[in-house]
Amino acid sequence: MLTATYQNIHFAGMIDNGVEFFAQKGIIDVRCINQGIVYNTFSEFPEWIKYKLEEDLVKNHVAMRSLSKIKGLAKEDYLKHYAFCKYGGLDPNPDIDVNGMMGESEYFDCGFRGKCKAEGKLCCGIKVKNGTLTKMEIRILKKSMMSNKHIANALFISISTLKKHWQNMKAKTGMSTRAEYVYFATKKGIIKWIW
Repeated sequence: MLTATYQNIHFAGMIDNGVEFFAQKGIIDVRCINQGIVYNTFSEFPEWIKYKLEEDLVKNHVAMRSLSKIKGLAKEDYLKHYAFCKYGGLDPNPDIDVNGMMGESEYFDCGFRGKCKAEGKLCCGIKVKNGTLTKMEIRILKKSMMSNKHIANALFISISTLKKHWQNMKAKTGMSTRAEYVYFATKKGIIKWIW
């Protein structure tokens, strides 16, 4: 059950008119919270929330094309699928803020990464200061609390290849310490919260 705070973190929509979407890994349905009310299925969402999602989707031509190419996906399910892929992670950053502005897409380990044909087109590629993180860089960040040796072994890459990825991430992010990467990965939802 959700409460107004989790370890002193307020989620959008719990105590204000913001909205936070969230989903369960592997189940393409999405929930949201707004004004302290949890809507457990997309069909229960207030119309104004669906309208804001539709406004956002219409501006995203790549996402529209990707949705149209998913076999068996009915047009009436586009918005639900879009919300799941783009905003499915529960985090303290509002997906729709109190002024009605859409938030940035967020990393969400949906359970379909690596198998989804629309990967990177609907879901979030993580944008950083000087580019976008690659799939391998995200996989490395997921394991950033481990030693380089353990990361390399887990990902079946050499230490020198791993070091090259760290150099590329440093150039893209401006970060240089492991603590910065762990904090960043936690904030982006790549690593589950550490509290």
